[in-house]
Amino acid sequence: MLLAGCEAELDPHVRCIAHTLNLASQKAFKVEEVSQILVKMRKLVTFFHKSPKATEVLRETQTQLHLPNHKLVHDVSTRWNSSLDMLERFWEQQPAVLNALLSKKLKRGEALVTLTEGDMTLIPEIIKLMKPLKVATVLLSEEKNPTLSMIAPIQAKLKMHFQPDENDLPIITQMKERFTKDFSARYTYLQDLLNSASALDPRFKDLAFLDDSDTTKDLVFMKISTEAVKMSDVDLAIVEEVAAENVPAEEEDDDNWSPRSEADTDHSPPKKKTLLDQMFGDMQCLRVQKKTIQDRAKEEILKYRERDTLSLDGDVLQWWKQQIDLPLLSVLAKSYLSIPATSVPCERVFSTAGEIINAKRSLLHPDHVNQLIFLKTNLKQEHVI
Repeated sequence: MLLAGCEAELDPHVRCIAHTLNLASQKAFKVEEVSQILVKMRKLVTFFHKSPKATEVLRETQTQLHLPNHKLVHDVSTRWNSSLDMLERFWEQQPAVLNALLSKKLKRGEALVTLTEGDMTLIPEIIKLMKPLKVATVLLSEEKNPTLSMIAPIQAKLKMHFQPDENDLPIITQMKERFTKDFSARYTYLQDLLNSASALDPRFKDLAFLDDSDTTKDLVFMKISTEAVKMSDVDLAIVEEVAAENVPAEEEDDDNWSPRSEADTDHSPPKKKTLLDQMFGDMQCLRVQKKTIQDRAKEEILKYRERDTLSLDGDVLQWWKQQIDLPLLSVLAKSYLSIPATSVPCERVFSTAGEIINAKRSLLHPDHVNQLIFLKTNLKQEHVI
């Protein structure tokens, strides 16, 4: 992917963070004691999956103990979160599983290597440690909201979560060290880009995840201002076009920066000329001081930083559409926030194609396949009759 991006002159290239989290998490799960627990767990799950009698006994035990009638989950070696799902499901069902294994209905020959007391102590600690990674992976795999801007805040949260603690079990400490060693070495060359993306997201524009020093945050916005000044002629043309279609920012009230209604602009009576205008109007030439792009960029940065932070469940793209007095930053935000943090959306499209193209539909025309994939991916469920 890196070579393909360089050859296509696509810069910057952001690695899929879901894949990065997977690699770092796999390193944590390779701690010897944790790896042994996963091996035992796989054997246990396989036993219940392959034995109809064991499955029946487990279901009866779940009913007796008033536990959810959930099946045990088997992990996939290439996906770390499936290992966490396996541990979570076992821990949810562990009273039923242990009682089912002790049932006289199961033959002794079917007995398995049981988990030790140390294993049972370690499993909830592993779940507690790895749970935030699963939440981060799900958040970063979204399609409807910008995700690149979430990488830097998530980095900071994970760094804090994986800090050594004197109360940790020795094995948990090893897991933290392995994860941190692998994950902290990644994205260092893109840190400025990630901070800028977060700064242009109104949910994270306060940059609370950075150091408390205001100087650090000011540097991020200085880089954004410099980038706005260096925008290409095409981008500047878009900015000028947007600015021309909207009310000038100077004529708006500072406390009320929302666009004027159409009724206020179209039906206002024309201004009556004064006697001075009638006498000297043709002699006076008003000089309008034109601001440089540097001044405009600084002014927009100040306005943007003074505005309220958007709620975490707010619509980021819709928010930027309403900021008609920030044309430079709007164009810049569009270029940043359109970059996906993961390749998950693309992989979902490939999965959709695999569901559409099968042996019974092998004669589908390529154009029809493209149309079906497009509709499946973009057509909202409520529009389907």
